[in-house]
Amino acid sequence: MTAMPRYRTDPSPSALATRLRALRKAAVPVACRVYAGLAAPVPSSALHARITHTMAKAFVAGESAGVPRFEPPPSTQLRLLTAVSWGRLDGGGPDMTTFPVDLASELWWRVHERALGSLRAAERRVACDLLLRLGYPQRAAEVIGLSVIDPRKHVLSPDLAMEQLAVLRCHLPTSAVEAMALRGARSGLPPEMRRDLALFVVFRNAARGVDSTSLQAGAALATKASSELPQQGFAGALHRARLHRAIAAVPYVRRDIAEAHRLLGRALESLTSITPAAGMDRLAWADEAYALYSFLVRTHLAIGLGSRAAGYAAELVELSPGDDRTWALRGDALAACGQLDAALDAYGRGIALGGWGAARAAYLRGFVLERLGRVAEAAEDYVLSQRIDPTSSVVAGQVERPVPGATYAVG
Repeated sequence: MTAMPRYRTDPSPSALATRLRALRKAAVPVACRVYAGLAAPVPSSALHARITHTMAKAFVAGESAGVPRFEPPPSTQLRLLTAVSWGRLDGGGPDMTTFPVDLASELWWRVHERALGSLRAAERRVACDLLLRLGYPQRAAEVIGLSVIDPRKHVLSPDLAMEQLAVLRCHLPTSAVEAMALRGARSGLPPEMRRDLALFVVFRNAARGVDSTSLQAGAALATKASSELPQQGFAGALHRARLHRAIAAVPYVRRDIAEAHRLLGRALESLTSITPAAGMDRLAWADEAYALYSFLVRTHLAIGLGSRAAGYAAELVELSPGDDRTWALRGDALAACGQLDAALDAYGRGIALGGWGAARAAYLRGFVLERLGRVAEAAEDYVLSQRIDPTSSVVAGQVERPVPGATYAVG
């Protein structure tokens, strides 16, 4: 089986506007309304959406101190993408008070009102994270007191450094934000904060697949800071898993797959050595597990071990069946094993989740159908993908090719 292609789309602001208009008409609504209105999660809600809703409830209940730092959700435009998938363009304002009343839950307004009050450091941290997840970066900056954005003069706060970086990422070049994080990781900040700042740099470079001096420095600084922290208990094991997942990126980008898998094995060992009790611990464990298994799927696919990748992808299905990324990785792994019918089913599950993620799922399902000789069905999926996201050049190339027996009218 040919390796599955990457789905690429135009990241520019003008392309986003085009995507939003197309998604509004595509009739593929997202079932989960957590990001647009903070409605309660449904069975098809992704793990990151369940985390967001749980964070919101803890924030308004005055329980922010018990909320750990989670992985960021996959898109900064989730509120916009979710609302327009229901045909609503009125959910895109820059202020929570302008959000449509008929879509906003009571929790939405309670978060808004609570964020306007006097907040302690832990509450400001959670409020900032929530506001960024909901697509309000300016309000997130205000809640942590970040009024001046100058990377040359800014000094990271001992309590809110990660939140400051998350906001600054919305306004500054990546290189400036990463340089600031490295300076913080080398500073006199508490070891937990230095570790998190260093890991921020590692994960950002790893996402680009870049073997840079910043990646290497971040990995070394994260290891040093972690050695100064307690290693026992649930939190210690969870952080060891995250550290080894991060530093595995260094050999991976250098194509030293054996060493990368050794480190990922240590991460998996740390993760499986603990059993989360309930509540936030369970979500924190699942959040780390999802990130780790996703990395394991990608690394095994990269070296042609499709069966192993499929096994790890099955873990993603258990953790977050409502995440379109789950079914994209699951489909890729099954296709790599030659299980093409099962891959089609996986991509179909991604389409069924609706929203912008259905565009990628439809394109990948079309790719497999075409290689099975089912060209008319493939053409229908390519048209569906383009109807949801007309900014993808890879899909446009497929739609423009004439296929016997296919109908190409884009509705």
